[in-house]
Amino acid sequence: MYKGIYITMTGMSMRENELSSISNNLANINTTGYKKQSFASRLYPLLSGKPSQSNVIYQDARAQTYFGTQYIDTSQGALKQTHNPFDIGIQGEGFFVVRQGNKILYTREGSFTRDKDNYLVTQTGLRVLDENNNPIIIDGTKIEYGKDGTILVDGNPIGRIKLVKLNNLRHVGQSLYEGVEAGQANGQILQGWIENSNVNPMSEMVQMIQAIRNFDFTQRVTTNFSELAQRAVSEIARI
Repeated sequence: MYKGIYITMTGMSMRENELSSISNNLANINTTGYKKQSFASRLYPLLSGKPSQSNVIYQDARAQTYFGTQYIDTSQGALKQTHNPFDIGIQGEGFFVVRQGNKILYTREGSFTRDKDNYLVTQTGLRVLDENNNPIIIDGTKIEYGKDGTILVDGNPIGRIKLVKLNNLRHVGQSLYEGVEAGQANGQILQGWIENSNVNPMSEMVQMIQAIRNFDFTQRVTTNFSELAQRAVSEIARI
């Protein structure tokens, strides 16, 4: 019975994580370049003679549940034209590379600008990097981006913006991500465009309603287990 309480309590934790993911998605509907996060868990039966997995909730069960994990949906968000020459959107795969202190991060948020030192930066001041991981300096009046990421200032090529594929993607805040670079991406650069969030608000609201229902059900089951456990202890004490 106590094992049952443990399992249902773990289930509640998983439902809380699911609700947290949905809430975060809804909060970032209007965040440029944001990618939807989803929560996944999996129940599977144990086959005879098959060893149990190390990352499951209850090792001795006939069916085991993986702890829920989050994954990121990297599908294309809608592109919006801004006519701002500093803005660039990615059509297809790839992430821009930016520097935060000594840390390399990645983003699809291409609403760039130029700081007081003429560095190309994000709206939060992170420097955008070229294919050699150097910050990009825009020392001129007219900036142009080629579809392959080539940058021209006043008609002169100064380098190429870095666009990479990523593995093990992890969200670290708004439109910023960590990951393992997996080579050059094949996406195309579109000047004067930005990419909207790929979150579908109606779909997220439906999922939130279902997640709340699941959470309430799990909470009721946990309460029932707790009451049964208390009754069992009382009955044993009488013997």
